[in-house]
Parts: sequence; C-alpha cells; structure tokens
Amino acid sequence: MSCVNSLGTIALMSFNRYVFICHHQYYDKIFKKPTCIIMCISLYCVGLLLVLMNLAGIGDHSFDRKSLECIWDRMATYYYTVVFSVTLVWIPVVVTGFSYLNIYVTVRRSTKRMNQHHAREKPSKSSINLARTLFIIYAVFATCWIPYALIIVVDRNDTFPHEAHLYVTVFAHLHPSINWLVYYFTNTKFHNAFDRIAGLHRVFGICRRHPPESVDSSGVMSGSESQVKNKITSFATMSSGDELSVEDTTKGNGESKF
Repeated sequence: MSCVNSLGTIALMSFNRYVFICHHQYYDKIFKKPTCIIMCISLYCVGLLLVLMNLAGIGDHSFDRKSLECIWDRMATYYYTVVFSVTLVWIPVVVTGFSYLNIYVTVRRSTKRMNQHHAREKPSKSSINLARTLFIIYAVFATCWIPYALIIVVDRNDTFPHEAHLYVTVFAHLHPSINWLVYYFTNTKFHNAFDRIAGLHRVFGICRRHPPESVDSSGVMSGSESQVKNKITSFATMSSGDELSVEDTTKGNGESKF
C-alpha cells in the first residue's frame, strides 16, 4: 500500500504542475482544498483495496524466497500480479510522463513569446524549478521500479534466477534513499537548510577560507595582496602613461586628472 501511495503521490504532484503551468486558468478551480483531500484519500483507498482483495482469495502475502522478503505473493494469482504491476508503476509512469512532456512543450513555446504575455500569466520561475525537481524524482523512480514491474510479470513460471529477483527488488527499494539527494542538488532552500542542520556549512566554510597572505622563496606575493597588485598594474596600463593626480585621489572625491 505504501508503494502505491508513494508513486501515486508523485503522479498527482506532476499533474498539479501540469495544470498550473499549462492550464493555469483552471488551477484554482481544480485544486481546491476539499479536492486535494479527496485525491489523497483516494490514493490510500486504492492501496487498501489491493490489500483487502487478498481476503477475498485474490492474491496473497507470503515470504518470497527469491527476493528474500515478506511481500505480496506474485505467484498466487497471475492476473492480480498484472493489475498490481500496472497500478503500482505503469499508470503513474504514464501520467507523470504525459504531464512533464506537455510542461516541456509549453515552456519551450512560451520562451519565444514571453514578452507578449502579461506578468500574471507567466508561469513563475519557482514553478519551473519545482517541475524540474519533480521530473528528476520521476525519472529516478521509473529507473528503479520499471525493472521490478517487468520481472514480476514476465517471470510467470518463476524460472528466473534468485539473483535477478533479489537485485531488482533491492534496486527498486533504493529509490526512497535517492530522493533526498535530488532535492539537495536541485532545491536551494533544502540544500542550505540541510547544510545548517548537518553542520556542513562549517566544514565547507573552513574549506573555502583563503590561505594567509605570504611571500614564497622567490619573492612572489600570494592571496589578496597579489590581487591588489594586479589591479594597480591594470589601472596603470589603462592610464596609458598619463599621470594621475595624487592630490585628487587622496581627497576621494572621485575626480581624476589625466
């Protein structure tokens, strides 16, 4: 049930971004608070229904000796396995893929006529960034779970080796552990908050400190002193041999005599 809710949530979030960016005029009408609550409850009902079907003799739960976990029995009822695979992976993959494909097309077209649109009709930059983040999450999920959805349907006679089922199952369940990395590298607020909580900003701050100014054995300056000298040299070159009034420069009134 948790797996169905997980991917179903990603599909709903992608559909949310699709309506907001591609059909913004309908967003407030569709995604009202009561509607959002109904959508969330519906996801749990779908997952719960799949579990309760086992009580009616459709499917079952047991220990899978190939994937080495207690899970729904993929060999109990084949058609239940197919329905579970479609509900778990394929429907969310299609919905999310459709949503982000249309978002990409819409954004690409809008960049060509952005100046002709009123500001309130433009999709905000934060919305585009969120759509990108959710798309990466979707891509990671699809990469992790599609092999699992395929193997449980294709291996109808349970002839695949133990290693194939084990590695595919482990790879599928690796997906939630990757989500935080996606947010870390695509969401600036999440990135900064995580650094503060984990104390990484202190570590990075130490690593980014400039080394103290020093002069090596050859007499070459390092650090900011060298940078200042380079700026003075560049300024002297720009003056093309003309003399700068030291008196006016000392006054700091911003006027120079050439």
